[in-house]
Amino acid sequence: MEENSRRWLALREAGRRILVADNLEVFVPQSEVEKWNRLVLNMADSMPQRLEFPIIKVGGFSASIRERAIFHIGTTPPMELDCLWLPYEASKTLHDIIQMCSELLLAGYPGCSGCGYRVEEQEWDETEHRKQLQNFDDESQIT
Repeated sequence: MEENSRRWLALREAGRRILVADNLEVFVPQSEVEKWNRLVLNMADSMPQRLEFPIIKVGGFSASIRERAIFHIGTTPPMELDCLWLPYEASKTLHDIIQMCSELLLAGYPGCSGCGYRVEEQEWDETEHRKQLQNFDDESQIT
């Protein structure tokens, strides 16, 4: 995946959301639970000031705060603009998000420069993201 591609940026945003969200429940297939629990342990090591961490449960891949999805994987965009749209293959996306979270933690997120959510950096624009995704004629350009 090319750095700063539309896919890379969206997955990076999904990773950021997972790393900072409170009251987060992440549902993953049984075969992925160990990897996600390891990510939570890495979060605890990298973010000692944090008191609450995501709860990992078995299910279809999703992440939500009080039953509100923080991202949606599928070909149709979600209705809510506060829900990040990821029109990518779910099994690959599951792995890619763990990778993004790990990279962000290694960079020192949330205090790292260039990782987002800092005063001098722009916040995620979901409207623009969706507009750019829908402008691609060839689906291979976004995957």
